[in-house]
Amino acid sequence: MIAAPIRLTTPSRTSSATAGAPPAATDAGPVEVPGDIDARIAALIARATTPEDEALERQREEFDLVTRIRAEADREVNALRDMAMEQMKHEDELLKKWIALI
Repeated sequence: MIAAPIRLTTPSRTSSATAGAPPAATDAGPVEVPGDIDARIAALIARATTPEDEALERQREEFDLVTRIRAEADREVNALRDMAMEQMKHEDELLKKWIALI
């Protein structure tokens, strides 16, 4: 990961600067950067996607897809099991009525 710069330097002006331009800084030393800019730079660097992040996102999407497919299959199995139970109850009632007739 690339570290955020702690200090920035001011650009130096050449002698070809126009007369209407602001005067050149006499001290071209480093300038302190406020903390919020450092935080912004760090946040931008942290948001940059890497191939590992993209691979992880693909794995998440594949896992979610497989999970949704399995959940749908489980719902179908549960519905079929419930229908089979209702059919067995109905057949038991018919058997009881048939035995009662004898």
